[in-house]
Amino acid sequence: MVRDNIAALFLLYARPLNAIGRILDHGRLWFAIGAAMCVSLLLHASDAGVRPATPATGMLEGALLRFLSYEPGSYVAPLGAVAIVLAPAILAVRAVSGFGSFGVLMRSDYLPLLLCMLTSWTAAYLPLAVLGVLGGAWLHTLPYYAAVNLYFVVLAALSVRTVFGTGFVPAVGMTALGWGLAVLGAGLFTILGPARYYLMSPLFIYYAYAIFGSDVRSIGEGLRSRQRLREQLEIATNNPRDADAHYQLGLIYQKRRQYTEALARFRRAVEIDPAEADAHLELGRIAREQGRFEQAIQHLQTASGLNDKLALNEVWRELGAACFGASRFEEAAAALEKYTARRPYDPEGLYWHGKTLEQLGRRADACEAFERCVEAVKTMPSHRRALVRKWGGQAQAELRALRRNGSVRQGKGS
Repeated sequence: MVRDNIAALFLLYARPLNAIGRILDHGRLWFAIGAAMCVSLLLHASDAGVRPATPATGMLEGALLRFLSYEPGSYVAPLGAVAIVLAPAILAVRAVSGFGSFGVLMRSDYLPLLLCMLTSWTAAYLPLAVLGVLGGAWLHTLPYYAAVNLYFVVLAALSVRTVFGTGFVPAVGMTALGWGLAVLGAGLFTILGPARYYLMSPLFIYYAYAIFGSDVRSIGEGLRSRQRLREQLEIATNNPRDADAHYQLGLIYQKRRQYTEALARFRRAVEIDPAEADAHLELGRIAREQGRFEQAIQHLQTASGLNDKLALNEVWRELGAACFGASRFEEAAAALEKYTARRPYDPEGLYWHGKTLEQLGRRADACEAFERCVEAVKTMPSHRRALVRKWGGQAQAELRALRRNGSVRQGKGS
């Protein structure tokens, strides 16, 4: 177990996405905290001779350096900033964006995110800590700390991307907002002055634990249950006839956007059971996202032939979008018409239908599909709206382009 955690830590330098996946699968919080504390101790080993604010550095640079280095001797300050401020701040940003309540996100995603971020912090600061011990205090300057912090932010964004399954750009945005809130929180903590020692008193901690203890204990259940499930699925793959275990593992990798591993699992599921329609569907989804449209069409046609109503008919939406990507617009229109007839309020399906109709020269019908897409997003339940918001935005852009070109008259979707 310790060997797996150490290997994942050093793998962050070479293959960070794979490393974060291994941390989520095998990581232990006690290792992440212990490793971070060891690096923090090394980082501040030469604090006796370090003075961040000197006449040479200047007042502004000294203030920035004190923040970036978390002040000499404050061994637990950076870890506390990550655990108490940064990780919850990122979850708060995600909650405000409409992806669930803050309490639910704390229970399901806080510990996985914290585990990845503490390990990322350790990897970012370890070289500086070791070189500082070997080379002296000259490394304790603003440029070095700024570079290390930037590297940590990149690793943190990759952690957010993997934990939430988002794109890299949204992950960077959430991390940047979370970092800004963390800076604000650190500033407020400093303003508290002597009152912060009261917050760390045994009496306050005891009463806080008595009130929130059950909630704190439940935070770890999400990570532990996921790790146990994955372990059970890995054991199940030893059965040469169990296609579903490979399929379920593929879904885990797909959510993390680790497509190489996901493709291997889905292909193995199809090898074991060629009639595994769900695996063909996911192979088609990934192929479409990667721009391999002809391969996507093959898998999706196979899936639709095995199950005409697969995944609540989403197989037809995926097939239509893949045909659109391959410029096979007549086939795309046939698949998407079938899908929108069965699920008339799905924004993604309506968007792709509108795009296809536009390519076929049916601009009035395309405008109607885009208007229905916008309306579907507006009437979507709040807990679902964040997942489909982008289709409404893209449909609005298409409508504006059509109207700007004078192709259609303005309708209800304006």
